[in-house]
Amino acid sequence: MKKSFLKIFSLLAIAIVFVSCDKDFNTIGSDVVGDDHFNLEKVDYDVVSYNKATGPVQTNNLSINAFGVYENPAFGATTASFVTQLGLTRTYENPKKILGENFTIEATDSVYLYIPYFATDTQVVDENTNLKVYELDSIYGDKNTTFDLKIYENGYFLNDYNPGEDFVNSQKFYSNDFAKFDSNIGQQLNTSSDIYQNTNFKFNSNEIVYYKSKLLDNGTYVFVDSDGEPLASQSDLSVRVIKDRALPGMWINLDKNVIKQRILEASQNGKLFNNNIFREYFRGLYFKVTQTSPGTGALAMLDFSKGFITIQYHSDITITDSNGVPQTNNAKRTLKLNLLGNTVNLINNANNSSYSSALAASDEVNGDSKLFIKGNEGSVAFIDMFKNPSELEDLRADVKAGNWLINEAYLNFYIDRTAMSSASIYEPHRIYLFDATNNKPIIDYLVDPSQSQNSKFDKFSKYGGIIEREDVDDGRGIKYRIKVSTLIKNILKSDNEDNNKNVRLGLSVTENIRLNTNGVLKNPITIGASDEVKLLPIASFMSPVGTVLHGSQSTATYVDEDGNVVPMKLKLSIYFTKPNN
Repeated sequence: MKKSFLKIFSLLAIAIVFVSCDKDFNTIGSDVVGDDHFNLEKVDYDVVSYNKATGPVQTNNLSINAFGVYENPAFGATTASFVTQLGLTRTYENPKKILGENFTIEATDSVYLYIPYFATDTQVVDENTNLKVYELDSIYGDKNTTFDLKIYENGYFLNDYNPGEDFVNSQKFYSNDFAKFDSNIGQQLNTSSDIYQNTNFKFNSNEIVYYKSKLLDNGTYVFVDSDGEPLASQSDLSVRVIKDRALPGMWINLDKNVIKQRILEASQNGKLFNNNIFREYFRGLYFKVTQTSPGTGALAMLDFSKGFITIQYHSDITITDSNGVPQTNNAKRTLKLNLLGNTVNLINNANNSSYSSALAASDEVNGDSKLFIKGNEGSVAFIDMFKNPSELEDLRADVKAGNWLINEAYLNFYIDRTAMSSASIYEPHRIYLFDATNNKPIIDYLVDPSQSQNSKFDKFSKYGGIIEREDVDDGRGIKYRIKVSTLIKNILKSDNEDNNKNVRLGLSVTENIRLNTNGVLKNPITIGASDEVKLLPIASFMSPVGTVLHGSQSTATYVDEDGNVVPMKLKLSIYFTKPNN
């Protein structure tokens, strides 16, 4: 445990820069500077906090998507599949002139899919292979385990606009829209005999390289040295000449016969004339994930838009020479498709009993003892401050009459370290507090300009929400602190009725603290008799991880460095300075 839970608060602001992606770090607070004329006083106020399941969430066209299987002991198993349209890198008004005809895909031709992973170059080179050594980022679960991956041609058209609303509003797809795609499956494309490309797929951290080679007269390719001479040993990686490099990524060989029929030959019928025609004809890919056995699998965050399909083939192209004589040339050519267009992230959760029970027992009136915050199709918490209106009015009167200054206000979210103790649980680096009444960021978020070398840790000065960990290697999380100083100042002291209203707060995980736009819930969350929540932060829909926090009904405590017993229940803490009379 940290020697201290941060002793807190000051009139001095201390800026901290976080320099490493997804690394452990600690947050340093500030010390209070005393003054002979002012007394600093901390007052804690009760809040009411409670869980709510999100139900299915909008997951079309996310910038980052979950993919794979993650078994989380605190929540259960998450299986994430993905659907995407494809895009032409160019259009083909005259395909015979550019792509040719009489297509063949030879044994020496490659047809493959590549999607890069988020990876960090360790600056180490393997002397046996000359390959760079990478560490994969943003992968949850056991990277050494596998899951079943089937890549199908998708048969369901992903509309830009909703036909049920006269094509006026954008089409929305949701995390549970499996039936649309499962009932419109085309041919499987990843049919390689290499089981690590389908039935036993796994995330591989090896650098992807292209070696210098050439085609011999007998129709085979061989690896060659820098002078173009065949290498004596075709299997020795250390002597091969590296022509090009790529980040570790998903490299899948696709079925050549299917690609030849569905893509190349379709070009002769005008199906590659433009992307509108092409996407209506070939409706994209469905990456369908299945867990092979309980407790196995890994889940990655991927930017599928960086992926592409390369189709190598041979074809005839006939041109007329200067003498008017047709000349036919048969040669190796390449067609490239990007993974661009509309997308959908499909999420299937098998929640464990403790998580399901907590969501079912949500108590909006008295609050919950534990808060379960989980991304994707998961759960959020809501927080009601000053639920008793008279308490708020009395405090406003005291602040005004006594000319109290509000130095700082914050919410401490202590992590339930028993629920989150397993080493296989990946704790969110960031949680996000927002105005759930008006579906927007709180003012403290908006006024915090602080930036880090890693954008995941921006807004660390006046807002916060970054995990604080034990001061040991691989230390587990202790708490999150989010500052609400400006929000509370407005509520207690502002004369502007647009600013001084008490609002319901929402709490979620976030994949990107810079992203504060909202996504749509398929079914609104109902609070009380009539309040409905229809929107939630879309950055929460992108994240597969979660955390369990002590809520407003928690009776748990910890002992601080001075031997004091400190409650871990969620409460609002405000520091005032009161002028001496």
